[in-house]
Amino acid sequence: MIYIGIDISSKEFVVHAINEKKKILIKGGKITPDKKGLKKMLDSLSKEQKLVVIEAGNQLKWLALYLKGRSDVNLHVVHPNEIKWINQSSGKTDKIDARKMAELGRGGMLPRKVHIVEGPIRELRELLSAREKLMRKRVDLVNCIQGIMKQEGVRLPKGFTTLVDWEDKLQKLKVADTQKLIIKNLMTSIIALKESETEVLEKVYEIEDPRIDLLESIPAIGPMAARILLSAIDDAQRFENKKCVAKYGALTPRIYQSGSVTHMGRINSDGRRELRRVLLQCAHTIGRMSKNYAAKPLYDFFKKTEKKRNKKIATVAVARKLLTTAYGVLKHGCFYEPSLLTLKVA
Repeated sequence: MIYIGIDISSKEFVVHAINEKKKILIKGGKITPDKKGLKKMLDSLSKEQKLVVIEAGNQLKWLALYLKGRSDVNLHVVHPNEIKWINQSSGKTDKIDARKMAELGRGGMLPRKVHIVEGPIRELRELLSAREKLMRKRVDLVNCIQGIMKQEGVRLPKGFTTLVDWEDKLQKLKVADTQKLIIKNLMTSIIALKESETEVLEKVYEIEDPRIDLLESIPAIGPMAARILLSAIDDAQRFENKKCVAKYGALTPRIYQSGSVTHMGRINSDGRRELRRVLLQCAHTIGRMSKNYAAKPLYDFFKKTEKKRNKKIATVAVARKLLTTAYGVLKHGCFYEPSLLTLKVA
């Protein structure tokens, strides 16, 4: 077996390769960041099986497709957070990063693999990511318009950026022509972004999967939340237990432990934040579903936790419970059943 660590960047790839006997085959070699450079490097080594170790990054998709397509390569993708000691070590360089990844592979000390999503779920994840980017840019421009109006001491009509007759409303505002020109151009961009967002959203809803119906059977989980959950979790079997999936969803507390003292801190942000955002929104909905039979166990759990702790903690607790419930539904391939929920207020 040959162990290869590759440090990825847009300008060049840095490679370190060693064999079972610790013999260095490539030491900090630089190759072009494309398929041709990878093929040339891999073909220059013997026909032995190769374990290629790379960090997850913005070039992961094409790298994974190419490397997984080679019969002589086993790919191991690691999350940057899992090997922070590389980033924090003194004398950090691309060559050192590549060497350490190769040595971790040879020593059998690599952290867990990053799950590589493929097929329609990869398409769904990319569409959802594009929609979020468009939405963020649109909101930034809306905030920009509001900031301009605050500087002028003028209050915009309610829902100005969503009005059909916004141009007529703009002309009636008591602001200088310069500000009107700026707002007009910002509004043109906002409308274009909204149209793009709508088009992407339509493509999101076109993607169908039987597991979406399973997720939608959970109270407060609608069509969009179900698709976000599915795109993030994908294969439920890859998680060892519900604690792992809760950590993946950025819904577990930080733990500070020293001797006999253990302190639970704020919720850890290491995880899929879009998953946490949508589940917190769903948790707020659960808090208003007092008359829904299916939601009753979750609603009661929310109220008891709120009474014992506070509303914020109760919301996070319900969001975590929704995530672990979704995990259970996907893992067992069955619809939500409220009588099977086990809820305990901490």
